Amino acid sequence: MTKHNNSFSNVLETLRSGWFLIVFIGGLVYWGARQDNALVDLEHLTTRITTLENRTNLLESGIGQLQLKIDGIKEDINLIKTAIIK
Repeated sequence: MTKHNNSFSNVLETLRSGWFLIVFIGGLVYWGARQDNALVDLEHLTTRITTLENRTNLLESGIGQLQLKIDGIKEDINLIKTAIIK
């Protein structure tokens, strides 16, 4: 019983003297887990940004086409005004 008690005391003493190392390793594991989770979030955000960029390009091209049509209509109105005035 003394030998078992002595080995248990040795284990406790090792844990007591190495608590800083245990906390440090636990912190590294926690930090690593958080970084891994951040990579998943980063990938998700990158996908969302790409989707938004594609939508923006579609809207910009649509607005450009509308602007060309509006410019054409303005030119037609100016021609009609000029024809009516003459």
